[in-house]
Amino acid sequence: MSEAIIVIGLNWLGDVVMSLPAISAACSIHKEVHVVTRPHLADVYELSGLPLVIHKVATNDNPLKVIKSMKPLSRILASSAITLPDSLRGAILAKLCKTGNVIGFNVQARGLLLNKKVEKPKDFKLIHESKLHYMLMREAIPELPEKTPDLPLCSFQKEEHYKICKKFNIDTNKEYIVLAPGAAFGAAKRWPPEYYAEITKLIVEKYPKIQITITGGNTETDISKEIAEKSNISVIDIVGKTNLKELACIISGAKCLLANDSGTMHLAALYRTPTVVPVGPTDMTRTGALNDNFVPVIAGNCPKIPCRQRTCPLHTDDCMKSLKPPLVFHFLEELIS
Repeated sequence: MSEAIIVIGLNWLGDVVMSLPAISAACSIHKEVHVVTRPHLADVYELSGLPLVIHKVATNDNPLKVIKSMKPLSRILASSAITLPDSLRGAILAKLCKTGNVIGFNVQARGLLLNKKVEKPKDFKLIHESKLHYMLMREAIPELPEKTPDLPLCSFQKEEHYKICKKFNIDTNKEYIVLAPGAAFGAAKRWPPEYYAEITKLIVEKYPKIQITITGGNTETDISKEIAEKSNISVIDIVGKTNLKELACIISGAKCLLANDSGTMHLAALYRTPTVVPVGPTDMTRTGALNDNFVPVIAGNCPKIPCRQRTCPLHTDDCMKSLKPPLVFHFLEELIS
């Protein structure tokens, strides 16, 4: 085992999950792996079960406050600081760790801040993000094997799952499906609420005993209400009511998850929950969920796919609207059966 290493973490839930294979590899070599993360994402690292030292730093705060928060990192005897974000800010945070060996991709005009500048492959848009993170980790730890490791497999104790489900009126004696109709990144990723309502009816018609649970952030309550009203189905609405750990626990026991391309989709991969995702503006080659029973239903009717925009550049949302509920239900039914 070697000395400590510091990792500057990513800023979105899904990105953090995709970095966990690389971080788990570091844990197999180093005695201490320190991770700098924004406070609201700390639970993701804790859920991973990896033996990490987590430093909660509001990296988008006042610069003087950030520098003060980073001071404890400068006292760690670490061999390297790896900046997983491609941003200039990520490189500055790594430099503040004062390891003498700052490693990151040579992008965003931040080369002067890096001791080891790693060139991104020319075909990086065809490479999954998890592999790019692992590429950086191997620059810091050359003895790591070439193959990117799997995502850590997580679980909850049966008693804890029962307790959390009971809190939200989910009957653990019955199967349930989770719908996650939101997407924090932007509206372009959202499958229409009326489509979620229609597929809710299709699910209940085929599986009348199954429970439908709708999850989401506290800004997405209108979406869940619209789904319930338009489907006229009794659903368990927990939108805005769960913390991250509770959401993860509920997803871990679900028969299936139907979600947009979102952090929830990636969170489900930690528990290998079967997942179906209608996909329009994003590229699953780079950011697909890291579980084998993940099924992206990909639109193909727009010349701008994948545009990767927060809102539709054509103002039509045609790519998501083209994925009709019966088509998505077909793939969901295959996973359920």
